[in-house]
Order: sequence, then structure tokens, then C-alpha cells
Amino acid sequence: MLILLHSAQLQGAALKVLSSEGPPHTIKHAQHNGIDIDMLKWTLNLLGHQTELHFVGLGRAEKLLKSGGFDVMVPIFMAQDSENFYISDPLVMYRPMVFSLVKNQLSPRSISDLKGHSIITFQGATRYFGEQFAQLSQSEQYREEADMSVIADLLAKDRYDYAVLDRYMFYYFYRQFDKTRSISLFNEHALIAPVSASAAFKSEQIRDQVNELIGNQAYQRQYKKTVIKYLGDIYSLDKSAEHKETAL
Repeated sequence: MLILLHSAQLQGAALKVLSSEGPPHTIKHAQHNGIDIDMLKWTLNLLGHQTELHFVGLGRAEKLLKSGGFDVMVPIFMAQDSENFYISDPLVMYRPMVFSLVKNQLSPRSISDLKGHSIITFQGATRYFGEQFAQLSQSEQYREEADMSVIADLLAKDRYDYAVLDRYMFYYFYRQFDKTRSISLFNEHALIAPVSASAAFKSEQIRDQVNELIGNQAYQRQYKKTVIKYLGDIYSLDKSAEHKETAL
């Protein structure tokens, strides 16, 4: 309550928020802005702030925020505080995942176990997942697809042995036109470490207030509702506690 009363004193012009489109995390839309932006807006609204969204490339967003003309950017990864650039606790965890079809009974224990199999992933994936993954790209059975929306369907059609994509992106595109579409045909292999997505703030005070809200029970409830909004109910379909959906 003290946070809300104090923040009310700070209300004024809407906070200018920078982002870059990458569904379902960030979406350029009048109402539905994606998981990351929706959760940021939820915390800021609780603190009495309205928001004004601006979509640019993430590299440019960081420069614009540091230049002082904007108030917040989301998402940001593996960053540290600097002058007028304050990093929040994680808003969302990105989970790069290896997917296969249940019927194919594949059970890789490491990235190296994908060798000799056909793989589809997103364009530029070799920059993110380490040397072992980069070596897989030398195979003729490895393909990078610029259009991420087709990756889940290509795996579902058994065109590839494995698909590698952020878990939320995979299910978002697979269920884009039907949020009840069954995902029980897929196995998930958590062979790549998750990555935390935070927000960067010009104001250290607002960052600290947002941090007090992130991770509490109300935040977790809202997070679950937001995920279901974009992906449908993936909670009851989780195959193990390993993929229990929480923000942190």
C-alpha cells in the first residue's frame, strides 16, 4: 500500500516504453502486447503509471534509453546497472527448448545427442546455444528457418526429428489460431539453459518499486493468466515439474 501511495505522487506523463516485436513475448498491437510487455504494464499500472509503447530494434532501444529520451525498455538480457540504466529482476524466463515427437521415442541427454538427426530451428540460432550446437549446423540435416511460425507445424508433420525454439514461441505459433490445439504429440528436452528477461529503467526508484512486485503471489497469478491468454492452457499439459510455469 505504501508503494502505491508513494507512486501516486510520481504520476504525470505516461512512461515511454521501448521494445522490439517478437511474439508472444512482445507484440505491436493496440491491446495485446505480449507476455513480457503485459507483465511490465501490469506492474507499472499497479504503481499508478500509464505507458506509451514504441517499437524499435533492441540494440537501438538500449541506446535510446541511455540517451535519456525514454523511460523503460523490455526485454533486456544479461545486463548490469549503469548510470540512468537500472535493470529489474527477471520479468519472464525464456526457455530455449528441444522438441521431438512422442511417437519417435527420442531421448537425447545432451546437445551432442542431436548429431545425426534432422533439426529445424530459427535463423541465427548458432549464435546463442554454444559451440556444440554450432557444430550441428555443419550437417546437411540442419536447417535454419527465417519464419518461426512454421517450425512447430513442420515438426508436427514429422519433417524433422527435432525442433529448437523458445518454448513459448513454439506453442504460441502452433496454437496461434486454436488455443485448445493438443500439444500432447510433442516431447520437450530441456538441454539448453533458460535465459532471464528483465526490463531496464531510467529511474532507479521505479525499478526498485517494480522489483517489489515481481515474483509475489499476485504477480505469479497474473503471469499464469497472461501465458494462458497467448498460449492457451499449457499448465495442465506439462509433462513434468521441470517445466512448471513460473516467471522466475
